[in-house]
Amino acid sequence: MSLRGVGASAAARTLVLWDGIPQNDPFGGWVTWSRYAPGLLSSGRIVPAAQAAVWGNQSPAGVVHLSSADPSADLNRFQTLGGSHGTRGFTLMSQRETNDATLAAQASVHALRSAGFHGLQRDQRGVVDRRLGLMTRSADFRVVWRPENNLSVEPRLSFHKERRGNGTVLSRNATEALDLSIRITGKTPVLTWQGLAYYQKRSFEAVFAKVNADRSAEVPALDQFDVPGEGLGGGLTATLSSGEGHEVVLGADLRRLRGETNELAGFVDGAFLRQRRAGGEQLVGGIFIRGIREGAAARWSLEASARVDYWAFADGLRTERRPATSDLLRDSSYGDRAGMEPSFSGALRYRLSESLGVRTSVATSFRLPTINEVYRPFRVRNDITEANPGLRPERFDTVDLGMEWRPAPGLFCDVGVFHHWIGDVIANVPITDPSEAASVAGFVPPGGSVAQRRNVDDARVLGCSFKIRWKVSARWSVLLRYLFSRSRFTKSVEQNELEGKPFPQSPEHSAVVGVRGSPLPKLKVFAEAEIGSSQFDDPLGERRLGSWWTTRLGGEFEVADDVTIHARVDNLFDQEITTGVSSVGLRSIGQPRSFWMGMNWAF
Repeated sequence: MSLRGVGASAAARTLVLWDGIPQNDPFGGWVTWSRYAPGLLSSGRIVPAAQAAVWGNQSPAGVVHLSSADPSADLNRFQTLGGSHGTRGFTLMSQRETNDATLAAQASVHALRSAGFHGLQRDQRGVVDRRLGLMTRSADFRVVWRPENNLSVEPRLSFHKERRGNGTVLSRNATEALDLSIRITGKTPVLTWQGLAYYQKRSFEAVFAKVNADRSAEVPALDQFDVPGEGLGGGLTATLSSGEGHEVVLGADLRRLRGETNELAGFVDGAFLRQRRAGGEQLVGGIFIRGIREGAAARWSLEASARVDYWAFADGLRTERRPATSDLLRDSSYGDRAGMEPSFSGALRYRLSESLGVRTSVATSFRLPTINEVYRPFRVRNDITEANPGLRPERFDTVDLGMEWRPAPGLFCDVGVFHHWIGDVIANVPITDPSEAASVAGFVPPGGSVAQRRNVDDARVLGCSFKIRWKVSARWSVLLRYLFSRSRFTKSVEQNELEGKPFPQSPEHSAVVGVRGSPLPKLKVFAEAEIGSSQFDDPLGERRLGSWWTTRLGGEFEVADDVTIHARVDNLFDQEITTGVSSVGLRSIGQPRSFWMGMNWAF
């Protein structure tokens, strides 16, 4: 997930929390959004980058808070979905609460299957190309126990399984996730405290293929047959409130992560020549304090936070053997390393009048490289990206300025500007020297390329955002959002060609305009158009992706008090949107026009 386009690679710079539990994968930092069943979430809230430093690692671009729906009443819900590309799915949720409200339980199951769409441009497809199929299944069970009015205990168990086709007969990946957590919350008139603990287990596997020039045949190129990940963590926070506009939050958290990749590489004459194992352990923990002060009549508020984290990488290794004979080809261990990272933030809001308010915030924070970035290589077609066990943490310094204006009843405007200074930003740096590329990756595929995750000295992201929300009438509203985000590598000693280049997959301009309304008492409709400017698919700015636009519309109709049907069309005018370009010119494309329809039945 990328907010404001601040990432120089696909690794997440945004922390996602579900009821306080980190959702970023312990191995790769990504978030598997398909695991969240509709109906389980009640709300989502985004904390901007300059106010997110108190959460430490993985939060330099912001924090997304997801909150569960409260199982405070007996309810059953059945939801269905079907549509284009052979898509069909369902969600079944049930919740129960005792008469005295001391105990509540919520359970859900969710499944989705789709034949998918072709991810490669039509005139470039061959015999081996297939649709991007998807199959997911998940289950979630949660209990809320209130032994006292001011105390709650919430254990949770969730499981998710996903399989994806990656565009050819052989290319595919699969994920399994198991999560266990418990959250305990206590409240008094002046103190609210919360303790949580969690365990996360992941299993991942992927096969990457090498396809010939006319795409009539393929062979496996990399088989990552076992990529386990594990996370164990917890935290404790205490919020003290004086009731006079003062609030202080104290806390500490700890997360231990471990992962490795077991893979077969170097497929020649019908057999793999190398079996590789690489991985290690990461530990990060911190303590923090946050203070909030509100002025009279809430006309102004001041917020400040400070945090210090200890981090460590340990037990790093990489071994390679001949699969047929088990002969040792490489046996490397990486020295343990550790460090301390401080984070600070400050924010001021001031209401100049009933209709106008201004805000400013500053922050400094960091992001550790994930275990995936440090140890696991990957391949997309003939383009290889190698891992790097020597990656250093990224440092972010951020400034935000903004204004909120309500010039008339029903009209809201928000304008903001931001600037990120990023040190040691991690990017997939192309290796243009053939001998160096061969030494890093072992070999270079014909017509392919080699890159390695490396720290680039300095980068900047400068931008502004603009949002207008206009409630035209009691039934209709209009929304306009615009984002300008200009990213640049500003200093790169090891790769001078990067200097002045924008981040990959980071358009400077993007906008959404939408209309929502209720033309009839039981009917709600919406229509949106979204555009994005051109961008590049590589750090050197050689593979351009053109500008794009798309539209979507939909609605829902209340058939009865407990039954609603909904429908939507994505990419209404069937625009072919290029999402990636390989080093040999193969163009990946996004979802074509798609129609979805479903039902929501509460009983």
